[in-house]
Amino acid sequence: MATTTSTFPPHGKIALLNCDATAPEFIASYGNITNLFTSLYTKFLIELTGGESSIGLKSVQDPLGLPEVMKSFRVDPFDAVNRHLPADVEVYDSVIVSGSGLNINGGDLWIEELGKFLHDTAVHHQKVKLIGVCFGHQLIARAVFGLEVKLNPHGYQIGPFDVALNETGRVLFPGRADLTIPMFHQKAVFTQERLAAFAKMCEEEPYQVPRGRHGQLGEYRIWGHTEKVENQGMVSVSGDIGGDDKLDVDDIHIFTCQGHPELTSGMMSLLLNLNEEHIDPEVVADARRRIAAFRGTLDWFVLSRLMWALSTRHSYVLSGASCEPSKVSRGLGERSGESVFVLVADTNSTHRVPV
Repeated sequence: MATTTSTFPPHGKIALLNCDATAPEFIASYGNITNLFTSLYTKFLIELTGGESSIGLKSVQDPLGLPEVMKSFRVDPFDAVNRHLPADVEVYDSVIVSGSGLNINGGDLWIEELGKFLHDTAVHHQKVKLIGVCFGHQLIARAVFGLEVKLNPHGYQIGPFDVALNETGRVLFPGRADLTIPMFHQKAVFTQERLAAFAKMCEEEPYQVPRGRHGQLGEYRIWGHTEKVENQGMVSVSGDIGGDDKLDVDDIHIFTCQGHPELTSGMMSLLLNLNEEHIDPEVVADARRRIAAFRGTLDWFVLSRLMWALSTRHSYVLSGASCEPSKVSRGLGERSGESVFVLVADTNSTHRVPV
């Protein structure tokens, strides 16, 4: 039998911490949380390497029909709500903390345990990258940096929003002044001061503010904002960033995003339909108008480019890849009702947890 040689880099190992159950109606159309992040990275790799369409790209020697790009990374899902977390985080290149509709301030034991796990990883396992999306962004902000998360007085952000980049954001995403990112959140991270309880915990070992690989205090930096939310994402970088600095993944320990790079317009519409009974009707109507009127391009490629580099520690994609997707794959899977990749990434995983 003929063999094929993959042109992709050695696969990265990613621990995906799922922080909510996925509605059956959503799974029927788009898959679960694991599928969404797998699809995001798969779609990115196909674009990056100039591959074919994500539909129908199969390996000639893989009886399951998994595309070649799937073999370049591995995602192990963990059911964080049921307190299932990696026993040895050091076997992973990165940890991704998903979004969630659950109350981050509800005092649930699983949230507190997950927060301690994230803080311990940030302090004692700094080779492992931390990536947080929406709820994950908020929990990392609270557990690692002691920032307050509460209801945004400006209300919900649902739909595609333009995030203005500051100096840090322009270094992370060269050539861009803003990014268009899907949003679905009511809470936000507030950065005025640290929580008193966190300050007390920081006085005791091993609970402390993490330090960078060169020994500097690993403080957070906000990389973008919208009119309603000051903190649309954070990054923890060793040393200075800005100007003509060249970015290397070894310099970045933590990256978070309040928005959802893994969502498409169709996914946002379905999530809105599934949750509208819990949201003010005027907010729902405004969100529907915003999603329906959107004619731009969601910046999934730009965000996944950085996330992939961190997830797998492959810096080359930061310097050698275009910041924009090709016209062919622009909008791929962004129309309402259109299916994206629905593949199980953990076929050979040692963790088989329903997500």
